[in-house]
Amino acid sequence: MNQVIKIKELNHYYQEGRRKKQILFGINLEIQSQEVVILTGASGSGKTTLLSLMGCLRSVQEGSLKLFAHELKGANEFERTQIRRRIGYVFQHFNLLDFMTVRQNVILSLELQDNFTPQDAISKSTEILKLVGMEKHINAYPRDLSGGQKQRVAIARALVHRPQLIFADEPTSSLDGQTGKEVVELMTGLAREQGSAVVIVTHDNRIFGVTNRILRMEDGKLDLDYQGRLSVALPTLTDKQLIQLLPQLKMLTFQPGEIVIHQGDLADKFYILMEGEVEVIQEDGDSEPKLLKRLGPNSYFGEIGLLHETTRTATVRAASDTPIKVIVFEQSDFEKMVNSSEMTYAVLNYQAMKAGRTQIQTPNSASIQLRQKELKILEEYCREASRTEIDVLNELINELSQQTRHSK
Repeated sequence: MNQVIKIKELNHYYQEGRRKKQILFGINLEIQSQEVVILTGASGSGKTTLLSLMGCLRSVQEGSLKLFAHELKGANEFERTQIRRRIGYVFQHFNLLDFMTVRQNVILSLELQDNFTPQDAISKSTEILKLVGMEKHINAYPRDLSGGQKQRVAIARALVHRPQLIFADEPTSSLDGQTGKEVVELMTGLAREQGSAVVIVTHDNRIFGVTNRILRMEDGKLDLDYQGRLSVALPTLTDKQLIQLLPQLKMLTFQPGEIVIHQGDLADKFYILMEGEVEVIQEDGDSEPKLLKRLGPNSYFGEIGLLHETTRTATVRAASDTPIKVIVFEQSDFEKMVNSSEMTYAVLNYQAMKAGRTQIQTPNSASIQLRQKELKILEEYCREASRTEIDVLNELINELSQQTRHSK
């Protein structure tokens, strides 16, 4: 795959009276050909500004933005126009011209290319309209089409010149759920066949399954790549499993010293630490609370009570120096995760047992069978895991084997 987009320390400002207001802060991003990347975030987070810069619709002010290895900072209008010819755009409200037929709307995109000929336009427009299922409506006008049909025409217009990069701005906002999913799957499927990269700006979590990566804009910053960060914390989940989880997750911020979970409370959530550090504290009657450990980014906590249906076994609080950010799983989402991934369940349960705060001291036949099942899953995983994973998991297997033997 080839690099299509490379952004380094990109900043952008708007003029408000006499002062400049910064909209984008230190954006860094790389996108390869055939990748499908979703950009999400609240209104006003800066995602539309970033999209317009990547789409050569605004001038780069600070930092570096390269498309197809061409630097856009300092590029003149002619240079930006040449680059735009290698891009396809799918707009939120279709932007079809009502006085033109379906074919004419698609051909309009070809007329902007240097190598345009009328003969090519006829054959290429027919071919792409057939691929999007609109060959029977070639001579229809936009007013005669449904919303889904209009978006199919918009996709045909964006893809007809075989662009290397496609930008789609809220492509499902005017469509019902099923139609939106169908047209996005159509667009991304055709784009991948052409070798194109796709960047989709959307709030619609129903289409998250089409993507390779999900990025989030927050207050002008390209914030945590939830999928990438989750894959570090929970490496046994597949990409498909991660993407299915993403729509349900939420990010919470806790201030220094603030309690996240309290010992003795009912266990109802699972947490993954994204930024900052937390302290795990054991409270024991009248004695002073004992600091068990500090956890850093990509660590998780809260699994023990959920796995074993008990109350919280320790208190977890944000460390005293900086705020923390955590991704939160509700109990139902945690259960879906462990039910969909036996490997993840085995590793989480093993770590819970290793912490020494579950009832493994008095095993029964059910708990022995559980650990034997986990051992088998871990061994299966090692057969296909990378060398680094094998080194880690072999340690887990050895300890789990010893626990199983001692329990018999």
